[in-house]
Amino acid sequence: MKRKGLSIILAFALMLLAACSNGEDKKEQATESGAESSLATKENGEVDYAFGKYEEPVTIHTVRETNAAIEFPKGDDMKNNIWTRAYKERFNINVVTDWVSDDYETKMNLAISSGKTPDIYRVNASQLQKLMEADMVMDLTEVFDKYASDRVKKYMGFDRASFESGMKDGKLYGIPQLHYGVIDQPDFVWIRNDWKEELGLQDPQTIDDIKNIALKFMEKHGGYGITLNKTLDTLKTLAVAWGAHPDIWVPGEDGKIVDGSTQPEMKDALATFAEWYKLGIIDPEFMVKDTAAMNANVIAGKVGVQPFYQWWGYSPGVDVVTKLGKNAIFYPYNIPSANGKKVIHSVSFLNGSYVVVNKKAKNPEAVIKLINFYAYMMDEGFSKESKETVAAFVNDGLEHAPQPFKITNPNTDYEQFVKVSEAMKTKDTSNFTATGQWQKYNNSVEFETKGTPTAVGDYLQQGAPRSAYSLAKPFIDNNQYIKNSLWGAQPMELAKYGSTLGDILTEGFTKIIMGKESIDYFDKLIKEWRKAGGDEVTEAVNKMYGNK
Repeated sequence: MKRKGLSIILAFALMLLAACSNGEDKKEQATESGAESSLATKENGEVDYAFGKYEEPVTIHTVRETNAAIEFPKGDDMKNNIWTRAYKERFNINVVTDWVSDDYETKMNLAISSGKTPDIYRVNASQLQKLMEADMVMDLTEVFDKYASDRVKKYMGFDRASFESGMKDGKLYGIPQLHYGVIDQPDFVWIRNDWKEELGLQDPQTIDDIKNIALKFMEKHGGYGITLNKTLDTLKTLAVAWGAHPDIWVPGEDGKIVDGSTQPEMKDALATFAEWYKLGIIDPEFMVKDTAAMNANVIAGKVGVQPFYQWWGYSPGVDVVTKLGKNAIFYPYNIPSANGKKVIHSVSFLNGSYVVVNKKAKNPEAVIKLINFYAYMMDEGFSKESKETVAAFVNDGLEHAPQPFKITNPNTDYEQFVKVSEAMKTKDTSNFTATGQWQKYNNSVEFETKGTPTAVGDYLQQGAPRSAYSLAKPFIDNNQYIKNSLWGAQPMELAKYGSTLGDILTEGFTKIIMGKESIDYFDKLIKEWRKAGGDEVTEAVNKMYGNK
């Protein structure tokens, strides 16, 4: 009995020793493989995968893009700021930024080509396709399912198509950073207000009104009347007046998906633009100007009409108010119809970037935790953190500092505008439920009362009596817009030919506007576009998105 009892004791001891040894091995393996090294729990005792803090420090490497809109406090920068310190304090995650570039896309292309990419980084749709084809990024399906917060998963549910655009064969490789919603898509004609009031001009109701306002400004202040740069992007925003939808894919007359830039309505728009150029209304040097050069004359007070996007107030608006004063503000006006039909706005595929993880990264779940944290601070943080804490994370453009760890609620701006615009009328903020609502409201009040230049963006977007979103909302409510039929990942053919085809059209449109070619050249141009790959791309787009 004693021998048997001793054997049992020895066997039990060996089992314990093996278990302990195996546990240590597993712990070491878990740490090396990047598995969760902490078992932080929620109040109900469940493991908190979404927000749990690591017991041991975890280091992840990333890269970032320069953002001039962010005003960092003294001593802070893109690599070291309130967000990176919070990652360390709240999650024990050290985020190391290997480089910051003002030419991010080019530098990222070089990094991808060389195979020298960081642990976590942000890419565009074309780059994502290349990375998936080259098997350079990690399958995040299980990691996302386990670690993403309920709120982040809800965001993805709001725009399932964008979420699925980051997948290949049903597996998630790129986490969409999403967007601010359809309300930010309609474009406008921005008109300098003090000049308009000085001349007693009425709000534009027709395309001819826009032309005449520009001519009146030229007569009074000299120079030219309407801004444009070499990409033609801002002038293209006016094309919806003729029913044209350049730069998105739309159903053609036969139901087949076609490039909106190649349709007859675009020819009608170009005919008017050519007339304006001949009259001296369009900047005579547009063909050599980039966006910065185009905006420079707006900021210098040399031009008073600018077709532009809803974010005019952020850029060039801040610089306009800083240099010329509050009264020189430009206000948005709806683009009027040129043919008596309802204006239907163009809506591009809204998700422009994805977060990916290097296949060799040890802690893929870390990026999910930091994305969860961003969503928390921008929404739930309003009710769970002090106002001072929230303000420190979002004031002066700091909400854009996280970059690869950022995500947006697709319903944010619509919900925000409804509450902010009402509060601007009533001064009652009791219905606010998210951080961004306070931010937009406070900045709108700041500009309205003090004319603070850095607050003009939020004011013109949401808080002003004539704001961009106040004009956009009726179009959204009435479904007066058309979405890009290419709503998701691009076919490989578009990635192959896209830039070449775009250059062909831009060069041809420029010749027509400048009068170097007649408007009839449009038909020849489209034939050249088709031969250069346009037909092949169109076929691929229809194969991928037709009959959906």
